Amino acid sequence: MNVTALARPEIIALRSYKPTKSHGEVIRLNANEAPAALENGAANGINRYPLPRATALSEKMAVLYGVSADNVVVTRGSSEGIDLLIRSFCSAGRDEVLITPPAFEMYSVYASIQGAKTVEVPLQADANFALDIELLLDSCSDQTKLIFLCSPNNPVGTIIPEEKIVELLQARANKSIVVVDEAYIEFSDEESMSRLVSTFDNLVVLRTLSKAFALAGARCGAVIAAPAVAELLNRVLAPYALSSLVIDKAEAALSSSNLGEVYRSIATIIAERKRLNETLAANPGIEKIWPSAANFLFLRIAKFETVLAQLEAENIAVRTYLNDPVLRACIRLTVGSKNDNNRLIRALR
Repeated sequence: MNVTALARPEIIALRSYKPTKSHGEVIRLNANEAPAALENGAANGINRYPLPRATALSEKMAVLYGVSADNVVVTRGSSEGIDLLIRSFCSAGRDEVLITPPAFEMYSVYASIQGAKTVEVPLQADANFALDIELLLDSCSDQTKLIFLCSPNNPVGTIIPEEKIVELLQARANKSIVVVDEAYIEFSDEESMSRLVSTFDNLVVLRTLSKAFALAGARCGAVIAAPAVAELLNRVLAPYALSSLVIDKAEAALSSSNLGEVYRSIATIIAERKRLNETLAANPGIEKIWPSAANFLFLRIAKFETVLAQLEAENIAVRTYLNDPVLRACIRLTVGSKNDNNRLIRALR
């Protein structure tokens, strides 16, 4: 069975938009563009639409992630990849999306927008938020089309062992797409699961340039999948999804001359994460710090309201989970600059 058979029938039958040729030595009178860029400081050529698909950027991202170009779908951040997957594989009122909270909220948000049911299999809070693979498999049904795993986890920062993900891929072969969200993988010691997309056609990996590449404002990510799945998602993805400015910025970020700076930045953040962890661990008001493989720390604190008031007074914003009974006394702290981290440490004293 081809795993794309799990997709919605209308998506399988969908014919992707085919724009007419408008690049190269062509007199472009077909796209209703302005004939020239205005002199307002905009980049040369901004008056023209970009290519319908960012082919050169796809190839650069494929090299970065160690896969083939036909495995890559470039998206507006990894969030768009989540939306594409749910719209492509889940029929409203029938299909299910399985998530493992605590997890990135957009999995359930996009499922709700599509009218898909969300099934929750909570991570084990008393075991460093480990994944109970048996409970997860028991919670699957014939309607479970997508299983979202976040590793490193957002918001906790912990890793799901690769062997558990492989076990899940094997158990749900031809039944479910297993989506591994690796938005923070660069800050860990783990190998990306993307190298296994040629082995498991039901594996999809989400990557982003927002975190390690410091391009959150550009909104650029990638879905890495088997070629058949990637081709299906490209049918659904809007043409001209990325602006020319974003494409140029992302290609520059992936250039060999810039990668050294990226890796130095990652090393600095990891060193600051270690320093922040060690310093905060000595604070008696902090009850627990979970092991983090991301660019943030997740901790439970005593006198929660008092601490939040102090941080607010110091103009320090942190992520809270006031509506979650399990995480209510916890906060997520991004590893910032050394100066910002020092201000946080002083405030928490």
